[in-house]
Order: sequence, then C-alpha cells, then structure tokens
Amino acid sequence: MSKTRTRFRAGLAVGAAPFVLGLFVPAVSHAQDVSGDAPQATSDEGLRQIVVTAQRRAEAQQDVPIAITAFDQAEVERFNARDISELAGQVPNLVLTEVSIGPSLAQVSIRGVNSQDPEKSFDPAVGTFLDGIYLGTSAFNLLDTFDLERIEVLRGPQGTLFGRNTTGGALNATRRRPTGEFGARGVVTIGNFDTLDFRGEINTPLIGDTVSMLVRGQYLTDDGFFENPAGGSRGARDRWNVGAVLRIDTPGVATFDIIYDHAEDNSDLTPYVPRGISGVEPLPIDLIQTTFPVPATVTPAFGPDPLCLIQNICDNPQNPVSTSTDPHFLDARLDALTVTGDIYLSDTLTLSTVFGMRDSREAVYIDFDGSSATAFNVVREQDYSQYSGEIRLASSFDGPVNFVAGAFHFHSEYSLRQAIKLDLSLVGAPVPPGFLFVNGAGDEDDHESTTTAIFAQADWAMTDTLTLTLGGRATWDEKRIQTRFYDPGLPPTAPYQITDGIPEGRPLTDAGGASEDWFEFTPKVMLTWEPNADVLTYASFTRGYNAGGFSARAGTVRDVTTPFNPEIIDAFEIGGKLDLLERKLRINAALFWNEYKDKQEEAIEPGPPPTFTSTTVRNVAEARIRGVELEVSALPFEGLRIDASLGYLDAEYTDYEAFIAPSTYVSTPPQPPGTLILADLSTLELRNAPEWTGSIGATYTADLGFGELQLNGQGRYVGERFQEFFNSPRGLVEGLWRVDSSATISFGGPDQDRFRVTAFVENLFDEQINFGLTNSIVDFGTLSPPRLYGVEFGFGF
Repeated sequence: MSKTRTRFRAGLAVGAAPFVLGLFVPAVSHAQDVSGDAPQATSDEGLRQIVVTAQRRAEAQQDVPIAITAFDQAEVERFNARDISELAGQVPNLVLTEVSIGPSLAQVSIRGVNSQDPEKSFDPAVGTFLDGIYLGTSAFNLLDTFDLERIEVLRGPQGTLFGRNTTGGALNATRRRPTGEFGARGVVTIGNFDTLDFRGEINTPLIGDTVSMLVRGQYLTDDGFFENPAGGSRGARDRWNVGAVLRIDTPGVATFDIIYDHAEDNSDLTPYVPRGISGVEPLPIDLIQTTFPVPATVTPAFGPDPLCLIQNICDNPQNPVSTSTDPHFLDARLDALTVTGDIYLSDTLTLSTVFGMRDSREAVYIDFDGSSATAFNVVREQDYSQYSGEIRLASSFDGPVNFVAGAFHFHSEYSLRQAIKLDLSLVGAPVPPGFLFVNGAGDEDDHESTTTAIFAQADWAMTDTLTLTLGGRATWDEKRIQTRFYDPGLPPTAPYQITDGIPEGRPLTDAGGASEDWFEFTPKVMLTWEPNADVLTYASFTRGYNAGGFSARAGTVRDVTTPFNPEIIDAFEIGGKLDLLERKLRINAALFWNEYKDKQEEAIEPGPPPTFTSTTVRNVAEARIRGVELEVSALPFEGLRIDASLGYLDAEYTDYEAFIAPSTYVSTPPQPPGTLILADLSTLELRNAPEWTGSIGATYTADLGFGELQLNGQGRYVGERFQEFFNSPRGLVEGLWRVDSSATISFGGPDQDRFRVTAFVENLFDEQINFGLTNSIVDFGTLSPPRLYGVEFGFGF
C-alpha cells in the first residue's frame, strides 16, 4: 500500500471518528455551543459585538485577548465589500493584493510579515482558514464575501491554536450554514466594464427534523478593468462556482456539516506593463567585499533591461499601458470537501472535528513582457491536492480552569510542469529580435508536505479579574521534492506557442531529489486583566514559525534540493479593549514587538549560463518589527456610526549578509560571468511593510417609512511600500488613499429588508498607480484597478 494512501486513510479516520462516536453519545444539554450553530452578533443598544472563534470557542470579539478585527454579513454589506481584498487599509497593518499568476490568488501581509512568492513549494506566512480548513496554497484564497457568515483577521503569530505558517497572523473565514427554514437570498451586480455578477443561495426546510441543506452559486464576469490598445488581455474575469452544505443536527447530541464546493476560473490574467529602463538604476545596498577578480568600480544597481535596450519597449510612468498580445489567461478548477462536527459529550465538554480535502488543477499562460513583441512567455501546469484532519476537545467548566486541546494532521502533494518561449536576443544571442527562440525549455517538480501536531491551551482564572493563559504546540514537518530540468524540446525556429502546452520528448539535462524533516515547539504565555465587562487588557508572548522547505524556483538541482529551515518569530504584545459611554464608543489598541530569527530570504548561488547564477532561498537574515494599532468606533447620535483605524509599523533587517549577482551590480570594467559579490542587505526595507495604514468611514442610517436608507463613505490608506526585493525606485508602490461610497435602500417584508438596491463607487477619485516591479529577464509590473461603479439588486427571505 502506498504511503500517500495510508496517510489519506489516517486523516479520514481522524475526521470520521467523532462522527461515528456521535451516533452513540446519549442526548445531553450543553452549556456552550462552540460551532454547531452559527455564532451571532450581539448588541445591547450600542455597538454590536461579533461572536468569533479566534480561540477555537465561541466568544464575543471584545472578550478575546487578541488583536482581532471581525466582519459579519451585516458589516460586509455596510462596507459593500465583494471580496476580502477590500479589507486592505481597513484593518491596521494589513496589506492584501491579488497576484496575476494564478486563480483567485492573494498575497497577504500582516504586520510586515508575508510570503512574497506564491510558488506552491513555499508556505504563506499568513494562514487562511476556510470553515476550519487550512488552505495550503495561495491559489483560490481570494475569498468572495457573499457567502461568508464572518471573517476574522487575527494579527500576530497564532502558532498554538492555528499552527505553523501563521507568523503574521491568520484569516479565519466561516461560511453560512443551513437555517433549517425555506429561504433564499441573492445579489445581481451590474457595473462599468460590462460587469455582470450573479450570487445566490437557497435554504431547504428541515427534512425529518434533523437534516437541512443550503445550495449556493456564483457567476462573475466582466470585460477587464485595464487598457490594452493592442487588443490583448485586459484582465477580464470569467469565474463560477457552486456548492452545497448538508447539516445533520441532533439537538443536544451532535451537529455535523458536510460541505462540497466546485469552482472554475477561465479569466484573463491582469496584464503586465513593461517596466524596463535603458540606463542604470542605483540600489540602496552597501558592499562588504572590496576586492574583486577584476579590479573595478562596482556599484549596486539594476542595469539596462534588454527589451528596452534592444526593442525600445520601456517603462513609461506617464502612460503605463500594457500592449500584450500573446496568451495571458488561466484555466483552473477546484473541488473541495469539508466535514465539520461538534459532539456534546456533557454539559461542559465538546468534541469538535474538522476534516477536509481539496484538489485543484491549473494551466496558466503568461505573457511576462506585457508587450506586442513575443519576448518572454511561460506556460505552467500544476496539480495540487491536500487533506487534513483535526480533533479538538474544549471545556466550559464553572471552575477556574478551562482548556482547548487537540491533534492535527495535514498532507499535500503538487506537481508542476512548465515551459518557456524566450527571445534569444534578450540573453545576448547576436540575432535580430523575434528570429530565434528558446522553445519549450523548463523544469518539472513533484513535491510532498506532511505535518502532524498536538496542541493545548489552558486559561486559569487566578482571581475574578485576572486570567493566566498557557499554551503550546508541538509540530513535526516533513517535505520531499523531486526536480527535473529540460532543454528546449523544439528547434529555435519552430512556430511554438505556449498554448501548445509542454513539448513532449524534451531532453533531460539534470535531475535529483531530497527530503527533510523538522520539529518545532511554539509556546504562548498571556496575562489578561478584565476589571469589568467593558474593559479588557492583556500582555502576551507568542512564538510562531514558518515551515522549512525547498525552493522549486531555484535554477539548479543542487539549489532546489538544498533545504531551508523554519523561520521563527518571537512576538511580544500588550493590548486593550474598551467599551465606553454605554457602548457608544469602542477603543481597541495594541503595541507589539516581533523578533525574526533565521528569516527565509532570497540568496544567490552559482548557476548555469546564460546568467551563471541561481536564485534560491536560505535562512540568511534577522529582522525586528514593532508597531502600534488603534481601532475606534463611535455612535455619536442616532443613525450615525463612525469607524477609524490606524496602524504604524517600524520594520527593519538587523542582520542580512548575502551575495549579489551581476544582475544587481554594475562593474567598470566588467567582472567574469557569474561573479558574486558579498553585500550588506540589511539596508533594504522589508517588502509589503508600509509604515502607515489607516481608514476612516461613516455610515448614516435613516428610516424612510417604507424602508431604510443607508449612506456609507470610507477612505482607506495603505502607505508607500516596496514590493520589489532590492528596493528599486521603480518598485516603490505609492501611498494611496482609496475612497469608496455607497447608498442603499432596503424595503419590503416585516423588517423592511427583503429587497435591497445599492449604488456604489469604488476608487471614487480614479487613483491608478504602478503596482510593483519584478526584475527578471525583462522587467514588468501591474497597475492598480481604476474607478469602478455600478448598481446591486439584492433580495432575501
């Protein structure tokens, strides 16, 4: 029997055991429902409280001693957010951007901690959890908000209860469950750029007093938000998904939800814009090495971009427009199954289980040069699968001690096949542009990852107002990789296009494999003081880690199969939560200090021609990140709500010595090909770590007699930040205020909310900026979206 099949059966047993047990547990009343029924927002004629599960039990948001921002369905509708990217700026120190290299793919940064590379051999530094399932890759993690019951943004390491790869924090999203009553809700969105979106769900009534079902679906289309006078990709969306939830609920005994999802994405990718230069661009790097193979003047800098130099296709900051004409789209699908359950063992003990499987396939066709020239195109074919199981036991004793404890198992596999079409004139061949090409060279990778963990967290109420929390998680990780490198499968004059797929019979040039395993223990210590129901303060120490692994992007078998180790964050935090003036004013604040150890960063190693270097990942850096966060909500008078947030971040490398390659320095006279030079990279700024983030918004609600009017306006700011590793000035993303507004009229039904019409404008002042830079064989970037506006028609009963 294969090891994978054995692991699958082990995970299935972990997920199914409580289901079987639930059939034999006698009916009991239960004091606290952790997740069997949807936690509801609470209100006492003041600011609402959203009930969250950030500590793996249902608690009011203001009672949780964690820096957390939560949104439920009412909040999402108030801000008119259609996917989670619209949380950026609204949550302190959160940066969330869509990446044009895969399906619904988002890169998330919290408190300056992030993973820049969406390659599946790298683990994200901010974990995304959907219905309790950890999403092992960034693909399909740009969640739509229509079917969300709530989403919780947890800031800071969550290593005890959520596990590895949550060093920055976690996005904990829970979708709506069956209500047991017949009902339906839906939204149709019509907007500029021929936007036409359909979202809907139907609830069935109870079947036999125990079974109910919810069916949902979405279809999202537009013609693309970006200009392309050449007629190529404009980033047009073409996505749809369907899903169903079957609930089996025996009151007082157990509740189980079986969730199935199918999604397909045939969208164009966001078009790339040429960002190359013909000159030299200095970089803020200090050299350590002072003697070189050839005595010379050496300056850290990006040199001329070959596409700009040879074909005059260059960066145009005044008119950044893509003229891409080559294929630039994706064909992706996802199938997912989730089973969650709660078994009420007694009045004070609940056993919960979460079991999930996800399987996705992607074919992505990328025109990296973003021009009408066929210069640098890539096809990437990926298959990914994961399964996971978790069991938790949670208490709700009347005594001073309560706990959550459990076990977790995760396994994933993916395979990657890719091929390139590259104009040989860009890598020094003495031929005219468009004459000879690298046709079909590339690599193939097979990767496995397995994680097993046990964890526990206990709260001891030392007095009526003081609680000590102790927690820990022991985690065992194992990863394997096999890699193969291939020469071109076709002659340089062949009429090959990347839509032809991976050429068969490519000559194998090198291959190898490796495996590695690691163990990490991540503790947590916290002291909480809650003198009354409206005041909570806390101080905590938490350790988190990002798993070690292998860099499938490296350019040699040696570098691919050389593992990098886990990176560690030790996080110190103090915070407070206050509800004042009869809960008409809410103030939440946090101060944090994070110490990064063994930070995983880019490292340059010798490689094959034509570059003679290979970029990989090593544990080469240390960093310190500290900051402040403030969130304020107020009800100054009836009908008006004001919300504001502010995040300050001070992030810097404290130690980072590494080699730089010829692509990042200029030498006069030149050095031999492939010469590496030792440099101090601690002068660089961390990527996606803006100094300031913030938001301010107001919502006014008025009774119209026949219904309700709600006016909302919001400004969200994300400060300037680098998205390019070497801090190229072209890679500096400008700080931007984005202003959104909407007006909603709700009417009909007993509560005047059966029908809803919303007019909205996003990016009111049409601020569109260069959104980063990638320095590669050619330099390219993307643009932020322009102004979007439209009307939504919604109903619910």
